[in-house]
Amino acid sequence: MASMFLVAYDRATVLTMLRDWTPRQLRDALRAGTFGSSLSAIEARELDRLLTDWMQRALGAMPLRDALMVDAQRSHRVHTLICIDLTVAYEPVPVALASCLPATSVELKALPDELAGLPAMLAIAEEACTQGLALALIKATEGYPYPDHLEQLVPPPPADPYAAPLFEQPTGWRRRIALLLVVAGVALLSIPLLIGRIPEHPAGVPLALLTLGLLVGIRAGLAGFAGGVCIWLVANLPNFHHDAPIFELLWPALPLMFLGLFLLGLDRRVRGMWHVVRQQFGALRS
Repeated sequence: MASMFLVAYDRATVLTMLRDWTPRQLRDALRAGTFGSSLSAIEARELDRLLTDWMQRALGAMPLRDALMVDAQRSHRVHTLICIDLTVAYEPVPVALASCLPATSVELKALPDELAGLPAMLAIAEEACTQGLALALIKATEGYPYPDHLEQLVPPPPADPYAAPLFEQPTGWRRRIALLLVVAGVALLSIPLLIGRIPEHPAGVPLALLTLGLLVGIRAGLAGFAGGVCIWLVANLPNFHHDAPIFELLWPALPLMFLGLFLLGLDRRVRGMWHVVRQQFGALRS
C-alpha cells in the first residue's frame, strides 16, 4: 500500500467551510447526503461520530474553525475528512520516489522534479492549475496539511438588514403574477375609455390591482401591504370627492394617509424601490 499520495483538492472551499460552517451544519449535510459523497462508508461514519462528539461538548453551534482550535485531538482528523471529500484527483507516489520527497504532508506550489517525469503526476498538476485547486503531497499516516492560520479565518460580520435599502427586480412566478395584476388593472381602466365611457370607480378594483401588482413585484412585507391598503382606503372613502366639505375631506382621510405612508416607510423593500427610483431620476437629470 502506498504511503504517500499526490492530490489536487479544493482548498478554498475547505477554508470557507471552516470559516462559515458549524459542526451541526456539516453533520446535517453529511446525513442528508449533500456532503460526503467522496467519503467511504467508514469515513462518513467516523466524521459523523466526531461531529456528534463536538455537539455533545457544546461546540455544535460555533464555526468549525473555532471547534478545531478548541479540540486539537479531533481537529486534524475532521480537517482531513473534509479535504478527502473535496479531493478532485489523487495518485499514489511510487515507493522508490517517496524517500526523495518531504517526509511530511506538505502543500506544493509546483510539481517536484522527482515527479515531473510521470504522466499521471503531470496530469494532476495540470488539472490543479486549470481548476484553481491546491496541490499537495499527503502522507497516509498524517493526513492533509493542517492550516496554520486558523486565527485569520474570521467569519464576516453579519450584514445589517437596515444598512441599505433592499430592492430586487421581480423574476419568475413573482414577475408573472405582478404583470397579470398590473395588466388587469390597466385593462379595467382603459377598456371603458376605449368605448367612450368614463370608469365608474377607477380608484376601486383597478387601483387595488395596480397597487397589489406593485407590492407583489417588489416582494413587499406585511408593513408594505398594510400601508398599501391604507392608501387604497383613502381613495375609496365615501366622502373623499371633490365637492365634499373640507372637514369631511380631511377626516379620516388625512390620518389614514399618514398611517399608510408610515407603514410603507417601515417596509425595507418599499424603501429600496424608492431609493432605486430616486437614483434613476437623478441619473436622468444629470
